[in-house]
Amino acid sequence: ARPDAVAGLASMVEDAKAKGGEVLIGGNATSVNGKGRFFEPTLIVGCSSNMEVMREETFGPILAVQKVSSPEEAIVGMNDTNYGLTASVFTTDKGLAEKMASELEVGTVFMNRADYLDPYLPWQGRKDTGKGLSLSQFGFDAFTNLKNLHFKLKTA
Repeated sequence: ARPDAVAGLASMVEDAKAKGGEVLIGGNATSVNGKGRFFEPTLIVGCSSNMEVMREETFGPILAVQKVSSPEEAIVGMNDTNYGLTASVFTTDKGLAEKMASELEVGTVFMNRADYLDPYLPWQGRKDTGKGLSLSQFGFDAFTNLKNLHFKLKTA
């Protein structure tokens, strides 16, 4: 991990707490045998869109939960960020998941799961999340340099 990663996660947790979030578990830097840059798995409830943990990519074991009253409100909140790598929709209604997926500004939408990589599907983001894509045929295309050869064997 980057040297500043743990401090950044701790700062996001403190910001959430200061703005009304409640840490149900975790929320602290930790180590293994006194070594390493680790952060406890963390669950924060009572989150709102003005919290850093809801607006920035944590790249850490933090789950921030914001209660919404409708799928439309969820979509607005999920799109209210500069980032858009993935989103997860937990529902038994496939039609609702498809509707939400069509409106979410992200590269990948999961239904009833999160961060499962399928090598046949491209892994990409939207907005300020990453550049380009990886995995799948489309990911390999980024590393392919085409060359055309036009040979003429007879000149007469």
